[in-house]
Amino acid sequence: MFLALAHEKSLSGAARRLGIDRTTVARRIDALEATIGRRLFERHSGQFGLTLVGRKAFAAAERANQELTFFGSLQGRESHPHGKVRLSLPAHLAFTLAEHLTRFQRLNPDIMLELTATDRQASLVHHETDVAVRLSPDAPKGMTKYKLGSVQLQLYQKVGDVQDGTRYISFPGADGIDRYIKNTLPNAEIVLSVDGYVAMREYIARGAGIGLLPSDFGDQDNRLCAVSGPLYDDELSIWLICLPEQRRLYRIQTLMSFLRAEFAAG
Repeated sequence: MFLALAHEKSLSGAARRLGIDRTTVARRIDALEATIGRRLFERHSGQFGLTLVGRKAFAAAERANQELTFFGSLQGRESHPHGKVRLSLPAHLAFTLAEHLTRFQRLNPDIMLELTATDRQASLVHHETDVAVRLSPDAPKGMTKYKLGSVQLQLYQKVGDVQDGTRYISFPGADGIDRYIKNTLPNAEIVLSVDGYVAMREYIARGAGIGLLPSDFGDQDNRLCAVSGPLYDDELSIWLICLPEQRRLYRIQTLMSFLRAEFAAG
């Protein structure tokens, strides 16, 4: 009951999953919370989000379910990772890692990957995602984390385009042009702002101006050519993270181990 509501986030969704009515779900969850004397869910407009206690209980319940699967294997049934893993990653990495994640799905057909490709950071703490890939110069605090690699940023323009170095594409909210870019493009002026590296790459390829991209993402596109070397002294790191209490779940272990091995292999 608890796991069903944690996964579905609504009484009607949990009721459908369990094949009972939503009133029964609500009554049993209320009884569970009354028994332990703590709130497991925050209620907002019909949606049920896990509290801090609820998140810890969810991880423990998932591990218990995993152990039941293991004991089933002792009776002759194969134990293997299964279920859904929600993975959040920057939009441009959804392109870069597409081949790797396709291979993961083929190797692990019983794990359903739910990808959220967005430059907004989905929250692990608020149960918006199970695993996240993030770009940051510093290690995220309070998480189980693995450094997958690093990212170098370079300036790109459209192949064959004659640029005078004045047309620069920035990101929204940029307060002018920083000194690293000015060293390469001293006469640059912002002519356009776009949100995210995916949009940035497309507008550069259309000839809108010169823009900044991760080198692996920019080099993938034969419409572009680099017009600088790596710009910044402090490189961005690629971090693979999850909540500490979820790191021992088979399906999450399987995905994280796979991605670490893929990056280690180059």
